[in-house]
Amino acid sequence: MKSRFGWGLTVAIEPPELETRVAILMKKADENDIRLPGEVAFFIAKRLRSNVRELEGALNRVIANANFTGRAITIDFVREALRDLLALQEKLVTIDNIQKTVAEYYKIKVADLLSKRRSRSVARPRQMAMALAKELTNHSLPEIGDAFGGRGPHDGASCLPEDRAVA
Repeated sequence: MKSRFGWGLTVAIEPPELETRVAILMKKADENDIRLPGEVAFFIAKRLRSNVRELEGALNRVIANANFTGRAITIDFVREALRDLLALQEKLVTIDNIQKTVAEYYKIKVADLLSKRRSRSVARPRQMAMALAKELTNHSLPEIGDAFGGRGPHDGASCLPEDRAVA
């Protein structure tokens, strides 16, 4: 038995997908006999991505605020109740931060990511950065395309390969 543990099986644990995060919030609300509108669960799940504990903590905070104030749980109420948490999330993940981090990781310049160059040494990091921007920010594809050297609305989607190709 000891030798089997020594094999060192390593498993990467990814954050849950959006649909899973919404389902977790709905189930936790149901367990607490709280009516959580689907659009509110989606709003929370879209903005808090890191882990289940963070989601549950945010939901507990919303429920406590709703119970304390007697107000209905709406998107505006959630924005108010989670104001500091949402502000921190938005501050940490920006397209600029993604560009700088990806450029640093691939040892290229941010200007290269924004250029029209199509060599593999630039195209792959650009695709990765654009995919991260799509996943981690609330920007539309045209906005992401603009942030990466003016790739317009028609080019935004074509610059992003299928998810499995980037992963």
